[in-house]
Amino acid sequence: MKAPQKISRETLLNGDMKKLVESRQGLARLMPDEVRRQLVRETIKNAPDQTEFRVFAYGSLIWNPAIDIESTYRCSIKGYHRKFCFWTVLGRGCEDQPGLMMGLEQGGGCTGLAYSIASDKLETELDLLFRREMMTYAYKPTWVEGIYDDQSPDSGRSVLAFVVDPDNGRYCSDLDEDTMVKSLALAEGPLGKNSEYLYELVKHLNELGYEDPEMSELAIKVRRFQSAHCAD
Repeated sequence: MKAPQKISRETLLNGDMKKLVESRQGLARLMPDEVRRQLVRETIKNAPDQTEFRVFAYGSLIWNPAIDIESTYRCSIKGYHRKFCFWTVLGRGCEDQPGLMMGLEQGGGCTGLAYSIASDKLETELDLLFRREMMTYAYKPTWVEGIYDDQSPDSGRSVLAFVVDPDNGRYCSDLDEDTMVKSLALAEGPLGKNSEYLYELVKHLNELGYEDPEMSELAIKVRRFQSAHCAD
């Protein structure tokens, strides 16, 4: 397979990521530009706190946000947890071997980062973010309470989180562990290997000093599978 494409500010703005989805027509429903722009406007209008706009990063946004960020905060949320819970045949998977992508599911809690966006760049940067996260209706943009630290006056300031849409046809919450491990170990697509997403996630969570035992254990099992079944 040729070198993976990269999600970046440039590839989002120049339409490369959109072309990637369009080139695989029929595999996912693409959100029209006007629908996306209207959703951006509604999201800004419905923000609980109009003084500062923050976005919650729990997956690849942690190490590759691709938007202009004014400030970064260590942040956690309650009521949702990260999980590989929807199929992808577009980015890190293909029709013959679908991959798994990350979403926020209800229940538990989740650690990550909160990014604040400058007010004069808000609509532009949020539109860029939605080109990335909302291209195929996989998520529901949802305002949740952010928890920063016990001493912080910011605790409780809302953050925008991308929660998986359970009505999406690619949603797959109840996979058994063997299926999940095999899919993550073997799947590969235009954006690279599915397993590399998991390894990057665990690496960056560790660097932040966060513990996610479920993701760490999953990474161990995926590496073990690859060692036993993959030639390289």
